[in-house]
Amino acid sequence: MKLSFFFYITFCFQLLAFHSFSQDNITLSEENSSLKSIIHKIEEQTSYNFILNNDVIDVDQIYSIKVIEKDVTETMALLFENSSISYNIKKNHIILSKSNIQADNYTINGTVTDANTGETLLGASISIKDSKQGVFTNEYGFYAITLPKGTYLFEISYLGYTTKEVSIELKNNIKLKIELQPSLSELSEIVITSNQHAKSQVQSILGGTIRLTASEIKKLPAFFGEPDIARAVLTQPGISSVGEGTSGFNARGGNIDQNLILLDEAPLYNTSHLFGLFSIFNADAVKVVKLYKGGIPARFGGRASSVLEIQQINGNSKRFKGEGGLGLLFSRFTIEGPIKKDKVSFLASGRRSYFDLFFPLINDIPADKFHFYDLNTKLTWNINKNNTLYASGFFAADVIKIDQEEEGGEGGSDVGIDLGWTNATATVRWNHIFSSKLFANITGIYSKYKFNIGIREDFNEEEDFVTTLERSIENWIFKPDFTYFSSPDMQMRFGLSGNLYQFIPKLRGTEINEVYDKEKALELGAYYSVEKQWDRLSLDAGLRFSWFANYGEDTIAIYNPDFPQTPSTITGFRNVKNNEISKSYFGVEPRMSLKYDFNDRKAFKIGYNRMFQYIHLITSQTIALPNDVWKPSGQYIEPLEVNQFSAGYAYDTKDKGYNFSLEGYYKTFDNIVEYKNGARLGINNNLETELVPAKGFSYGLELAAYKNKGRVTGNANYTYSVTKRKTKSAFSSEQINNGAYFSSDYDRPHLFNLTANYKLSKKWEVGAFFTYQTGRPTTQPNGRFTFNGESYLTYADRNSFRIPDTHRADISFTYTPTGNPKTNWKSSWSFGLYNVYGHKNAFSINSVLEDNELETGQISLIGAPIPFISYNFKF
Repeated sequence: MKLSFFFYITFCFQLLAFHSFSQDNITLSEENSSLKSIIHKIEEQTSYNFILNNDVIDVDQIYSIKVIEKDVTETMALLFENSSISYNIKKNHIILSKSNIQADNYTINGTVTDANTGETLLGASISIKDSKQGVFTNEYGFYAITLPKGTYLFEISYLGYTTKEVSIELKNNIKLKIELQPSLSELSEIVITSNQHAKSQVQSILGGTIRLTASEIKKLPAFFGEPDIARAVLTQPGISSVGEGTSGFNARGGNIDQNLILLDEAPLYNTSHLFGLFSIFNADAVKVVKLYKGGIPARFGGRASSVLEIQQINGNSKRFKGEGGLGLLFSRFTIEGPIKKDKVSFLASGRRSYFDLFFPLINDIPADKFHFYDLNTKLTWNINKNNTLYASGFFAADVIKIDQEEEGGEGGSDVGIDLGWTNATATVRWNHIFSSKLFANITGIYSKYKFNIGIREDFNEEEDFVTTLERSIENWIFKPDFTYFSSPDMQMRFGLSGNLYQFIPKLRGTEINEVYDKEKALELGAYYSVEKQWDRLSLDAGLRFSWFANYGEDTIAIYNPDFPQTPSTITGFRNVKNNEISKSYFGVEPRMSLKYDFNDRKAFKIGYNRMFQYIHLITSQTIALPNDVWKPSGQYIEPLEVNQFSAGYAYDTKDKGYNFSLEGYYKTFDNIVEYKNGARLGINNNLETELVPAKGFSYGLELAAYKNKGRVTGNANYTYSVTKRKTKSAFSSEQINNGAYFSSDYDRPHLFNLTANYKLSKKWEVGAFFTYQTGRPTTQPNGRFTFNGESYLTYADRNSFRIPDTHRADISFTYTPTGNPKTNWKSSWSFGLYNVYGHKNAFSINSVLEDNELETGQISLIGAPIPFISYNFKF
């Protein structure tokens, strides 16, 4: 009895003691402290003792931990997260041992940055020297690589930077920020040597990807001396446009609305100033441009042919820096620097044209205002080693105001036209490192494009009567994106995206203020992709699920199914309540790219993509105009579906001085939106009555060669391509060209580009560019008829003729004087000729009846050499 009572009392005391110990709370804030030191502080704050074998557990390992009033279980979980050490808590003892799962593997992660500016470097290579193992930094400069315990010599390289070697003894998880120094161009007098991976297509698993830096873009001869990203993209294989001075580009047979153009992840809908003569992108504010036209990663959705991803620089985090340029017709200025060194930095960059300052000198131009401007801003906050916050904004505007005096004596009026369009975006991004292997980027975006055209009438200098038509498209986007670096040869990416659209047409005037045919839509996406490398084989495979709904208060016409859709065949209407879904669609989008390395200089690739596009640019023009209508898929307009198959071969010479690539593709298009013959696409609440669905195909072959070393550097590329379409209406009256295939507006079979830069001396450099393209298809008159005494033209099949082939050569010279070593001021002069030999490239062929005779003439936007000069500076 006494013995039983003794055991009972002992058990109660032990239970009370254990309960007491389990309530011990711990507060620690340790940065790169030894495990021995952390153990000692935990023992001081609690009643727990650690038990471990010093031959097994290295107590000199470095750990970091921050906890406030946490119990011992939570503290141990945080301390040994992703560690090779396991723990077991028994009574008042914490027993440490070697984990069986991760005993020999450790992870090194961090960012790669520019040593002078703190700018993160995208796509930098971190590899084990004399080994195929390695990784590339993602688009935020982050990397992670997991390896067995041991000592490694890492080689870190990036285009335009000096390669760096770092020896690391990997015996625990390490967070390492790597800084690279920009390389000097005068390494060997005037011989230029680029990074060994300069334009190599061997390294990338994805086919048809192109990467451009701001320095490359600035070397191209430019229209009026202004570096232009859009024109730089047009120098690449597989990329064309319908003519000089037009907005947008066509990628592998796709229309301009099939390109997803992102600036710091925000979508843009009109990327041109002055109807396409200049792009809205300021090269001084751009870090890198990446074009996907073959293999398109699963994280991108919403467009069917290509993705143009543009990232702004983050802003120098170490010192203040500025640059700019003064040109004949506009100027630009960029300033960046630290608000708090290595912690908070900013960027502000702006451009402004001053065409309108010269118009008063020219009596023939009635424009009162005629200019454009744009502004790029960004704020970067490195909160701590695991968190970085970015906030960026962009605004661009074109303003055109034309006054025309009407002659009529008393009672006459002055008529004016106000025309303008704006782009505005705001992006907030949060980069967070959850663990040594898991990286997250969470983004919120707002984007708006607005076009307006107004007619002003001033009667006897009294009151203005104004009627204005506005069209706008708005986006609210939320995107959480995650990357998991499983091992050196495998990484996974997954995430979600939500995009809320609003399409608002508005008519305003002195006595009216009406919103008509407003539409709302929601697009949701979820994706997963994996990148896996074996000895010679590499795979990039992904799957994207997309869902789209058109919703909101609306009235939808119901048509007689036995007849074509016209206003006269409407049999009734269906009313859609506010926030009610009127029509929804679902798409499954597989993506796959496979690469086989014959060796480190030769690779063969194959790929497949399926893309769905749920919004459409509706136009009957050959060129896109700012007032063109964007229309979401709905009851009568189905999503565009594109399937692309590609195969290619890439080869680098032994010294990496030359890169060659050959790639072929075949694409199918379904549910293309075509306009009917004689369509009128103005203000129309039943726009579907002017449209007809179509299908099509495109195929092509692209050859490219790059020279990276020597006094002469540059590239040459040739593209052969065919793009056809065919309407698929059930009614013969709606068929275009009697239901036969016809060439699309941007079917230009032969395309050749040549770009070269020649380093004459340390101060002088010359750049040249030449392009040749087959003339685009057009529709021309083939006869005439007379009705009631009036003559009218008849037209041949759609796009059955071609305008003449186009070609152009540009040249530029850059003079860089010796800078003053006592100051940071550097400057250069750029001058040259655009369209050197003054070729009049046909923009269109126009035919009219004059005095009962058919008169045909060629319209050329640029038919003479255009000289330019600009002064550029840095400090």
